[in-house]
Amino acid sequence: MRRSRIIPLAFLPDGAKGIVRGIAGGYGVRRRLYELGFVEGTEVIVVRNMGAGPLIVSVYGSRLALGRGVAMKVLVEVGS
Repeated sequence: MRRSRIIPLAFLPDGAKGIVRGIAGGYGVRRRLYELGFVEGTEVIVVRNMGAGPLIVSVYGSRLALGRGVAMKVLVEVGS
């Protein structure tokens, strides 16, 4: 049986994929991330996560840089 868990995007390593399940933030953060394509059910791929500084992620084929604080607000589902 395959189990999934929901964690902040900032915890995913390079090359990992996750499905957006929610945004834990205020209206402004949620709206901005929605405009960038972070909609529930969207697949996100971590291109680079060096452990400090911004993450580079791919959403709908576009690469975006997210600050670590914002990446902590994006909740993604990953299979284990």
